[in-house]
Amino acid sequence: MDRASFASALYIELNLFAVSIMLVLLIFIRTKKSRLLLDQKLFITMVISNIFLLVLDSAMVLLDGVPGQYARIFMYVSTFLYYIFNTLICLFWYLYVHYYIYRNKNALKKQILPISIPFLAVFVMAIISLFSDVIFYVDVDNIYHRGRYFLVMVLICFLYIAYAYILLIIKRKMINKREFLSLALFIVPAVIGGVIQILVYGITLMWICATLSLLIIYINIQNGQLYKDYLTDLYNRRQFDNYIRAKINSSNKKIAGLMIDIDSFKKINDLYGHDNGDLALKYTAQILRETFSEKDFIARYGGDEFVVVIEVSDEEEPYEYIDKINYGFEKFNSTKELPFKITASVGYGIHVSNETVTDFFRKMDKMMYINKNKSKETA
Repeated sequence: MDRASFASALYIELNLFAVSIMLVLLIFIRTKKSRLLLDQKLFITMVISNIFLLVLDSAMVLLDGVPGQYARIFMYVSTFLYYIFNTLICLFWYLYVHYYIYRNKNALKKQILPISIPFLAVFVMAIISLFSDVIFYVDVDNIYHRGRYFLVMVLICFLYIAYAYILLIIKRKMINKREFLSLALFIVPAVIGGVIQILVYGITLMWICATLSLLIIYINIQNGQLYKDYLTDLYNRRQFDNYIRAKINSSNKKIAGLMIDIDSFKKINDLYGHDNGDLALKYTAQILRETFSEKDFIARYGGDEFVVVIEVSDEEEPYEYIDKINYGFEKFNSTKELPFKITASVGYGIHVSNETVTDFFRKMDKMMYINKNKSKETA
């Protein structure tokens, strides 16, 4: 095997190794039984785009210089898609950063059209390149070459990355320090690989490095453990804070919140032990899952408190859900699964225009304590 063949084989092996990492990551994410938020969906889109880029990069290496009409057609198709996904993943990165900072779906939608214009320009140039040497071309020997305006595509990709990075720096106080550092470090491996790829023709490291970048994001941010309560497997307070802020900013429908607090939880722990207290929490989570649908947001807010966020059509609808919650506890208690009955006090609030997340939460929390005190008086 000559030196060039060895280098090509090595690139392909590295690409396939990176693909296997991304596939494992993708499978792991998709097997989790939790509703994905928009930032998580954007992350998955970046993972899938990176897989495509690694596969297309390998195809281009394999097809480069191979004679025959079919090889030429596949070379053109692979190169065309490669340039499209090059720009697309950079666009998705900007959208990911924007949503992660603002948690506002409507604001993101307004960004999509103007921010997509550079991508559309690359798309048009890639189509023209099928007939001319704009950003790439394949010669008569089926060998790939960069086109006259190759650097235009590179500049657009780096502008997306730079724009996202500038936004991240300006709005760094809106996210915690650990998340900021993880997002800031994302671009380092990919940019290093991209610079090497531009300066040293024939070396393709950018998307292998991007694999490392995506792993950094997943380990530090997208890992579901950051969002889930380990005991009940419901969302935790961190995810509730993210979700409610995004929901209030984005939804055009009425948003209602239900605060559920287990009655006499301290007494359960004192009389029956903390193991049974943990079971009470787990069964409460189970009751709430059975009461609400997958589109509703359920979280363990802390201790023996749970919170549910739902969309409602009228102000009477929360009462129906409260009845369903109480029925769920009655149904469970009839099974005598535990040596004690689980009951809960429920408060609710409907979000009104210009109401802060803090005031919204306090409203349903206050209502919950009013109902708890009423239960004590009638007990």
